[in-house]
Amino acid sequence: MIKKKINEKSVQKFLLENPNFFLNNPEILNNLKFPKNGDYTEEEKIISYKDWIIDDLKQKQKSILDTAKYNFFTQQKVLNCSLKILKKKKINETLEFIINKTPKIFDLEVINLVTSNRNLSNKFKLIFKEEEVIQMLHDGERYLILDAVDDTLRIFSESKCKIYSNAIFSVDPKVFESPLLLVFGSKNDHFLSNKAFDLIYFFSKIIEEKLYGLSNEL
Repeated sequence: MIKKKINEKSVQKFLLENPNFFLNNPEILNNLKFPKNGDYTEEEKIISYKDWIIDDLKQKQKSILDTAKYNFFTQQKVLNCSLKILKKKKINETLEFIINKTPKIFDLEVINLVTSNRNLSNKFKLIFKEEEVIQMLHDGERYLILDAVDDTLRIFSESKCKIYSNAIFSVDPKVFESPLLLVFGSKNDHFLSNKAFDLIYFFSKIIEEKLYGLSNEL
């Protein structure tokens, strides 16, 4: 049997073609040696894999902490905002608060409802869209999507700035007796990372239940 000669290039080629090799065989790392400062005269050739691993872990830990911090402060905002909404007595003051106050609280450009009822749209300054457009996004009761904005639907066409990402909650049609959307719009990629999905869903449910309780005023 002829043994194939293994050289550094073939090892390098194998590792590049199998990037998960050390993930699948972590015990090998304990037996490897890594260059330290001073091992080479050319600084650019110094590569410490262990230092890289430590730095990578630090970055991941920072990302986890940043996400936890973001969720904590968002949770506080959601709870405080929810309490204020629940205390409202009239549907007009409830919608006024949602449309004009909550976007600033959450550092968003738009929080509003999308309806095909022209009278309700004019009366409460809701976003008006044809029912066919709403039906394209309304995917059953209590359905939430976070994604980049579909410019062809022109949901945020009246916004003062370009909306890049959005969260869209399918409100129970019983609230306004017609398909209804609760939309959150951001000028950045706020809703592309799926951060605080549960909190947005919870907040949307609070708004839905509050509006349903006041729907007799319509």
